[in-house]
Amino acid sequence: MATETDPFVHTTRRVLTVEGEDGKSFVMEDGEPEDVLILNGARMVRLWQTDDVPASIPVQDDVTDDGLGRLPKKFGGTRFYTAELPGGANAPQIPMHTSDSVDYIAVMRGEIVLVTDKEEVTLRPGDTLVQTGNNHTWLNRTDEVAVLLVVVVGAERTS
Repeated sequence: MATETDPFVHTTRRVLTVEGEDGKSFVMEDGEPEDVLILNGARMVRLWQTDDVPASIPVQDDVTDDGLGRLPKKFGGTRFYTAELPGGANAPQIPMHTSDSVDYIAVMRGEIVLVTDKEEVTLRPGDTLVQTGNNHTWLNRTDEVAVLLVVVVGAERTS
């Protein structure tokens, strides 16, 4: 349960499978990722990323070992993470922003308000969003924590 001192409540189990030198698949990691970033009051847990599309396989290392604490100015490849946005007095203050990416987002828990330049849309568990590089922010107007599952795919702006 969220508290005033620790508003985050969500844990994520990540199972990472790879192929060994012998060509046999196995589980390299199984547990809660440690790659966490708190940004503007939201908690992001990086589950995986690739630097290019298509990605290179087989994978030899856990890419989350080098830390999420860096957000690129230009996204390339993909990013896969959870975003946890507390509510109430701990609600994050996220400024309006854009990124050169296509974002696939699913609400896993709670309720979140997507704010664009022209309107607001409330998203609830089971709702999904495809966001295409547009100006936006997020508001959590409830007292409950909102948890989003996010895949970010780098894109090139053509205009």
